[in-house]
This record gives sequence, structure tokens and C-alpha cells, in this order.
Amino acid sequence: MNTEKEKVGPGKFVRYSYTLTEYPDGKLLFETPADAPDELVYGVSHEVIPGLLAALKDLAAGDRFEVVLPPEAAFGERYDDNVVTLEKAIFERDGKLADEVVVGAELPMMTAEGFRILGRVLEIDEKNVKMDFNHPFAGKTVEYKGEVVEVRDATPEELQPAHGCGGGCCGGGCGDKHDDGEGCCGGGNHEGGCCGSHGECHDGCCH
Repeated sequence: MNTEKEKVGPGKFVRYSYTLTEYPDGKLLFETPADAPDELVYGVSHEVIPGLLAALKDLAAGDRFEVVLPPEAAFGERYDDNVVTLEKAIFERDGKLADEVVVGAELPMMTAEGFRILGRVLEIDEKNVKMDFNHPFAGKTVEYKGEVVEVRDATPEELQPAHGCGGGCCGGGCGDKHDDGEGCCGGGNHEGGCCGSHGECHDGCCH
């Protein structure tokens, strides 16, 4: 009887828990809940950053991992061009600003190419809404410390690429090339559309 543990690799369903901290000061950025490890299907879950995928490769259930990733291997650099000012009218419904559009809120938007992106509201004035489309952890060197909880063959359903935001947001970006076609606004040059009042981005997405 073969008792060798299954290892993380292509076509494997993986559950893993971890803490994400800023390196080297150790400031906690995110921690998976004790009863809710993140999940991915190796080679299918494209939202997970490559540096974390590399750290998980060939591990088995019970194995621990630890990896330090610079911005370019994690959540990217911060870019001033990703802070944009949009007309307030874009976010209005029936002549009123949508309830969810408040300073500090993170709103799902849609580019002209159909890619889903997440923006944080920085300022609201009489005419405009200023938003930051950088990932909240952009520009940071980060450290993952965690443990693989489960490794098994993925089911045929799990091997189908998911749409929307799946597990492991802090292992990846929320909204990279995902399109649910529902209620998100914006264009490739951050223009017009309807306010993002429906397709909320919560499942496994932390910021």
C-alpha cells in the first residue's frame, strides 16, 4: 500500500493557512482564520501570486512554508498613475451617490476590456471621487509563514477556472481579469459605466 503523502503540484487542490506580515518589521497584514484556510487549485487559481505558488510547490499536508517576497514578486510596486479622479456622476443612482461609495470603501470596478479591478475611495468632493487602484499592499516587501493543511487531486469541477474572486486574496490580487458582468463601473481609461452596487468582492478577499 502506497502511504506517500500527496504533494502540491499541477492539478492538486490545496488548503493552506498562513500569516502575512510586512518585512522586516513584522507588522501583521493578514492572517487566515483558524477555521477557514485559503484554498487553491494549483495551475488553475491564477489569482495566487507566483512567489507563494513557488513556496508551496512539492509540499505535503503538515509541511510548513516561509518565504520573503519583494514587491515585484508579491503585490507589485505602487504607481501614482493608479490614483485617479472620476466624475461623481459615475457613482450615482437616481441622482444620489450610492450608499457604498464612502471614503475608505473598496469598490469592484470593470475596465473597458472586461477585467475586474478593485479601487479604494480616497476622497469625495462635490464633483469627483478620487480612487486608488493600487493593491493595498503594493510597494511592500512581505513575508508569508504558514502550513499546508490538505493536498488532494482536484475534482473536474475544481479544475475549471473560476470567475470572480476565489480563495487566497492575500495570495493574489482580487479582480485580475475576472468578469462577472454585473454592476461594476469603469473603463480601460477609468471612464463611465454604472456604479458597482452588485458584484461585491468579498469571498476570500482581504485588504
